[in-house]
Amino acid sequence: MNGNSQKVRLSLISCFAREVTLLWTWTPTSYHQEVNSALIPFIPLPVERSASNHSISSTQSSVYSGLEDLSDMMCNMPENVLNGTVNSITSRVDIPMVSRPSTTAVGSSPAQPLSTMSVGSSDSADSASPSSSWSSVLGKRKTDEPPDNSLSPRKSARISDANIKIHSIAHDRNLQAYFDNKKISFGVQWLIAKMVSYDVLAYEDIHIPDLDKLRGTNEEATPRVAKVFACQNSKGEEEGFFVKEKAVLSPWKELDREHEHALAMGDSFDGFQRQADGWYGGKVHFGATLKAIDKKTETPEYRIQLNPPELGSSSRLMRQYGSKNFLRVKVPRNILNKPQHGLVEFFSQHFLLCGLVYRAFYAKDGSVFLVATNCPTGYSRIPSHAHPPPPSLENYLDWHNPISYNTSQSVAKWSSRFALGLSNSVPGITISRENIMYLKEEDPGGPDMTDGCGYINKIALKALRELLQWDTTPTAIQCRIAGAKGLLILHPDSSENCSDVPRVWLRESQIKVKYPETRELSSGHLTIDVLRSSHMRSPSRLAAETIVNFAENGVPHSVFIDLMKEGLDAIVDGLLDWDGPDAMYRLWHSVARAGAVVGSRLAREAGGEARSRGFAIKDDDIEDDDEDDLNAVIEIPRSIAWWGDEVSGCPSALEETVMVMLDSGFTPRDCPVLAEKLRNFLKTMVDNFVQRYKIEVPMSCVGWIVPDPSGTLAPDEVQILSKDSKFRCPDGTESNVVLGDILLTRHPCKLPTDTQKVKAVEKPELRRYTDVIVCSVQGTRRFADLLAGGDYDGDKAIAVWQPSIVSHFKNADLKYSHPPDNLSENFHKNTLRVDDFLEQHQGCKFDDVIPRLQSFLLGGLRDISSVGKYSNLHDVAVYTLGYAHNETIRLAYMFCNILDGAKSGLTVLPEVMKSDTKLYHKRSPQWKECGEEKPETNEMNAQRPKGMTEFVMDAIMSHARNHRDLKLQQVDSAFSRHHGHRDSSLEKPWQDAESRLQRVKCNNEHAALTMEMELSKIRTHVEKMREEYRKSIRRSFSGLKIERRQDILRSLARDFSAAPDVSSFLFFSSEEVARLKASYAYIHECPNTTGQFPWDVAMRELGMIKARSLGPSKTVALGFYERFVLTRAAFN
Repeated sequence: MNGNSQKVRLSLISCFAREVTLLWTWTPTSYHQEVNSALIPFIPLPVERSASNHSISSTQSSVYSGLEDLSDMMCNMPENVLNGTVNSITSRVDIPMVSRPSTTAVGSSPAQPLSTMSVGSSDSADSASPSSSWSSVLGKRKTDEPPDNSLSPRKSARISDANIKIHSIAHDRNLQAYFDNKKISFGVQWLIAKMVSYDVLAYEDIHIPDLDKLRGTNEEATPRVAKVFACQNSKGEEEGFFVKEKAVLSPWKELDREHEHALAMGDSFDGFQRQADGWYGGKVHFGATLKAIDKKTETPEYRIQLNPPELGSSSRLMRQYGSKNFLRVKVPRNILNKPQHGLVEFFSQHFLLCGLVYRAFYAKDGSVFLVATNCPTGYSRIPSHAHPPPPSLENYLDWHNPISYNTSQSVAKWSSRFALGLSNSVPGITISRENIMYLKEEDPGGPDMTDGCGYINKIALKALRELLQWDTTPTAIQCRIAGAKGLLILHPDSSENCSDVPRVWLRESQIKVKYPETRELSSGHLTIDVLRSSHMRSPSRLAAETIVNFAENGVPHSVFIDLMKEGLDAIVDGLLDWDGPDAMYRLWHSVARAGAVVGSRLAREAGGEARSRGFAIKDDDIEDDDEDDLNAVIEIPRSIAWWGDEVSGCPSALEETVMVMLDSGFTPRDCPVLAEKLRNFLKTMVDNFVQRYKIEVPMSCVGWIVPDPSGTLAPDEVQILSKDSKFRCPDGTESNVVLGDILLTRHPCKLPTDTQKVKAVEKPELRRYTDVIVCSVQGTRRFADLLAGGDYDGDKAIAVWQPSIVSHFKNADLKYSHPPDNLSENFHKNTLRVDDFLEQHQGCKFDDVIPRLQSFLLGGLRDISSVGKYSNLHDVAVYTLGYAHNETIRLAYMFCNILDGAKSGLTVLPEVMKSDTKLYHKRSPQWKECGEEKPETNEMNAQRPKGMTEFVMDAIMSHARNHRDLKLQQVDSAFSRHHGHRDSSLEKPWQDAESRLQRVKCNNEHAALTMEMELSKIRTHVEKMREEYRKSIRRSFSGLKIERRQDILRSLARDFSAAPDVSSFLFFSSEEVARLKASYAYIHECPNTTGQFPWDVAMRELGMIKARSLGPSKTVALGFYERFVLTRAAFN
């Protein structure tokens, strides 16, 4: 609109009066066709209601000001009229500005500490239907009370006599209207909210026209967020590079797929279950971190800071309701360990984020899980990104764990069942309800000999193998289906395995959540959610507490010392074996095995499905986060830990770098850089081996324990059978079956009876049960229960048949397998049952019940430090009192009960905790601090009394340190014999170019000038990049997080690769320039023979130069290369 033909007049009169008149006269011409009326008439709005702070500029008036509706109307105005920021809109009218309160209003707030802002009742059109279990038990709601939808920051409104508090993570009512109108994707809104949560951006500073730059899908628009709000001149990544890496953790395409699926399903939406093309949803993780606000207040205050979303594993609940409806808040250990942290109270609030109210419904292992609900926020509609609309909290709880049908248990146990819906899983095949069979208890009232294990027929296992691309059909799977959890093993009846209809058989012990027969279950309930398939690993390693158990049951210390030395010798000798024609192949194989390289590569690419496919991946620890790294707040693309740099070709992990250099033709003898990297890798392996006390036992394995489905095993018998010949025998051969006396143990191994000597046999009836440890179901007690109170729902056991260990071991007295008679006197038990809880709240509204229910749902936040504390108390008692001392036994049982406390409702009595702490809280024994960062204290380590025999771990520590020193001397000696020298093959490309220049000069001086200029550009660029590298890689570099180090190196490699511009070059192609840059970088760095610069920026080119110099070579695609392995059969 322009000229006199267009006129906009906006006047707002008496903002603080009880009746406000809004006069809007608008007479457009060009816009006339787009609206039904050319004049928006006079609108009197004298409506009285609670104070609003959601207007564009809050008046805090006790009378409705009209600005709420004005902001909605303005969303539909042309942008050249609606020009500027949110604040600039209000600046055009004469509105008295009110100073911003110290506690920011919900309407335009960054993260808030314990604000006391109220929210309306969750009773809405979409709330729980009268048929839900909540409504039927608690009674229908009263409808004569109109909900209070105010969001005043000055007081807490009373909703049905309940004070409801709101914590605003990041939310602005008015901007939400613009987000919706402009169809801004949830991903963009999340990234903006993340910046708001870190106080690097305020909602009121956002320019409305800037939102147009952020329109589009998540995949299209999210990369523009950093540029719009941080003026970031990001360096574009090389086309074609990092595709796999970005695909593994980039959430945006996946989020778009979920949104498209929900829209396509419409009213028939039933979750994001597996589709015909294999896709399923619930894989985007929206996370946050709790931060304590450093204020000296009686009640601790916190804020929630959002993290970048990532693609990861899926779970049943996330597949049902969608990724963006869940928020996982990590609570740092330093907060959890505070005695009065107030976390349950804090997380019982309503949380406002991106136009939705989130509620906490479960807590475990330092994480609190929140779900989006349809609870009103004061905004007139649910945000457009919330499709399908989120459920009410009561409907959400009812879908997974209907309380009225699960009354015969404690409330604590009912609350713990939400972990089942959050288990990392992959959706398998769907079983119709009539094909889910239920097995009767064989001996009601007797011991449960099969606890946690049901059956599945062969056709179902084959279907899962095909769907999930397993190499072989497994014997067992760990899964969730309907309300059941645990293992399903191959059905023992051959007639059932001949059926072409997939079926499962569940035991009563597996049913954790019951659903009414009349209720139609969704496909999410009826899908087999797979956690893992059966697999067996051999050999296995013994942890310190298992070593202590073996030693206390008769195994001499010298056995473990010898095994430790053999393990250390194998590592060092294998990595120093450089002689012979196959030496480098053997070295490559040894590095790959020691660093678990192939498995790590596959796990990185598998992402969230790594566990279900049997891969291992490195862990991430919240405590390693750099709280001061504010640069990470802006959504700059970050690299994934341990992924290599595809531009330079240099891997991230040290062991992979060694392998890449070896298979390019370099050797430790002639390449100082390779020698230095191999030396560092070797020292790291030696230190880790000694410090972690993980002793490998050649004749051992680890796998799931399952009950004998045939009933043929005697009480002291087990069967261990493998598909492959992987078990080492005492005579040096290998077999697929273990026979004879063995030891079985499992973690946590704290009692003398947690290891049992039994006999391994082979039964024809069990020949199909491979890669599992089959245990007897005979006797008076479940065998798994003897092993640290285990069952058969997925517990793993270690089997050892090493003669030097087994021959000396003696089973402990079974009296230790029973808890002390007075153990219960140490605990307070919350015995409140679900039926009693419901009776107490009969007729109450759900909003009145949920605060108390949340005290159980969030029980995982209480006494979180007790588990670690009692583990340490037990360690001290073992060391100072003895392994079988009565107090040591009691503390072991204390630990085991606390470990299961959230489910059982047990908490340690304060006076017991105080007494135990006084007696046994000492600094750990010295052997436990080997390799750990020493605590800053003058307190002495716990001392072994003089009258007691030498402790096994003290003996191992002493010999391990001595042997480590000997092996490190061997390492130093091996590397000192080889001095670095220049590699002429790497210098040759540049030298050839200079020789070529001289020949050109003899024939054509003018052409030689051009060629010399091109070489000069290459030389200048390399020297400039060398200087940039020197400035970036300083001493503090190695102390940075791996992702940050990767980002710095990638930036340097990208700059190195991007210049000089070869489009005007006449003598050298882009491939030749890349090779010349690598060669000159090596020459320029060569005075420093161990300098990293050329390798960090041009590893691939240097490798290609080297490989070609050695003779015929083969170029392979990276995807093939990363799947290549060498077996022992490939070399002598």
